[in-house]
Order: sequence, then structure tokens, then C-alpha cells
Amino acid sequence: MIAALVFCAPAFGADVPVTREVIGVAEPDDALFASSVEESGTVYVLDTIEWAARLECDRSVWHEVEYDFGAQVGPVEPPATLAALYHDQVTRVTVDALLRFERLVSAGASTRGREIEVFVHTSYDTAAYELAPGVLVRFDAPTPQISGAEVSRALLEALHYDPAVYRLVDASWTGPTRKDGDKTVREASYTVERIAEVQRAVYGGDVALPDVLVHDGIATYRAPSAVEAVTKTAAAAVETVADDPASLVPWIVAGGVAATTILGAVFYWLRRRRRALDADDTSLEPGDAELEGEDA
Repeated sequence: MIAALVFCAPAFGADVPVTREVIGVAEPDDALFASSVEESGTVYVLDTIEWAARLECDRSVWHEVEYDFGAQVGPVEPPATLAALYHDQVTRVTVDALLRFERLVSAGASTRGREIEVFVHTSYDTAAYELAPGVLVRFDAPTPQISGAEVSRALLEALHYDPAVYRLVDASWTGPTRKDGDKTVREASYTVERIAEVQRAVYGGDVALPDVLVHDGIATYRAPSAVEAVTKTAAAAVETVADDPASLVPWIVAGGVAATTILGAVFYWLRRRRRALDADDTSLEPGDAELEGEDA
């Protein structure tokens, strides 16, 4: 009974649909579209889905790789280009790429092979010895001095190490002060460490990818009519109160459906009445109108 009443009710829903698109997927997949969407306060229900295949050409991707030079002493000179491989996840094809040098990345300093060197400091001064012009260090200092750029450079050069590659990390006295003729002498032990820096070169560039067949989908959504809305409400209400026979909700829903149907019937009757009156007016001839005037 309810289904028959709903069928007679007029549709008052919007007729203008809305669409949603999915571009460039490997295979058609209806699950990519939602069952309904909301726009401007109106909920639109999925109506149709159409898929179209096309060949996507001129594909490319930016690809970066790092070449690890490892621990290097001093600067490195990376090649201008680097051959690399790129695996395209879409076509599952591995393509060759020639990437250009972008920048160097330092991964921090490292050290190589500590060495211990012994050096004998001598001076005509009985209290101090000279490390650099104007830099004096006392013989009775707790440890030999190694701090300071000038001091470090002077000591490394005296030990025949390149200050750009090596550094002093520790020092200690190996014996007491003694006299050697007119000179004061004291022997020191220095720990020298070779400096190395881990460097990586970054290469990058656009990689040309193979053409691939992709699919574009377009879904059409339509707003439900008044009949569909009432039917859905009725179905939901009946399902909700299925376990409660005494509930008045089914009767309320049925009344709403009946009211909608009656409203539709009234519109239909008025429309038919209007058409009948228009037909009577057009059936009158001019002569008939004059006769009617004489009779009056």
C-alpha cells in the first residue's frame, strides 16, 4: 500500500546533477568514488560511473641519488654527471637516467689513524720555550700547550704534519727538565690525528618514463526526489522500530507519505481542471460570443 502511494507522489528533487572525477588511475575502480556527496547543503546520491582509457605520454619524474665518497681528507671533485637507474612503479620498468651534479653534502668529520710523536723542546731561557713568535710556554706547565691556532700550526709543522689534514688532540711530558750545555731541555709526547670528512655528492635530474595506459573516471550524482526521500525515511523508520510493534512511528511515516500523495493528487486535479477550462475558452467562435451578448 505504501509503495503504491509513493509511486503516485510527484518528484520535487533537483534535476541538476553534480560530478566528481578521478584522473589517471591504472585500472578502473568504482570504489574510488563515494556513494554520496554533499554540495551547498544538498546530499547527492551516486547515479552512474563512466570510465575512459587514454595513453599518457611525455611522462617524467625528478629523481635524486647520493654518491657516497666516504671519509675524505680535503675537498673532493665529483664528476659532472652520474649514471643511475630509476624503477617506474606504474609500468614496472627500470629506465636508465643520466643525472647531473647538484651539491655536496657533509656527513660530519671522522678521524683516521692516531699517531704519537715525541718532540724535544729546547731554550736558552731556563723558564720557558718559544712555540711561535711571541708565544712562550713554561717548562713547568702541567702539560705541553697545544691550544690556539698559531700554537697548533707551529707544533704540527715542527712535527712535519700538514695542519690542513692533521690536528693535535693530546700532549704530555715524558720526562723532567734537564740542562744540555747552555740550553734547557724537556721532552714532550704529542698525539696527532688525521682529519677526514665524510662527503656525499647529490645528483638529480628529470627522468623520461615510458608511455602508459591510464583510466579517467567520472561519476554523476543526483539529488533524490521527494518520493525517494520519503521512501528512504519510511524504510529507515520501519527498520528502527521493527523490534517495537507498539510504536507510533510507522503510522506517522504512513501519514507523511499519504500527505505527500494527497498533495500530488491535488496538484494533478488543479492542473487537469485548468486544462479543461482552457479548452472551453478556445472552443468559442466569434459569432457565438455575439449571440451570447444579444441574449444578455
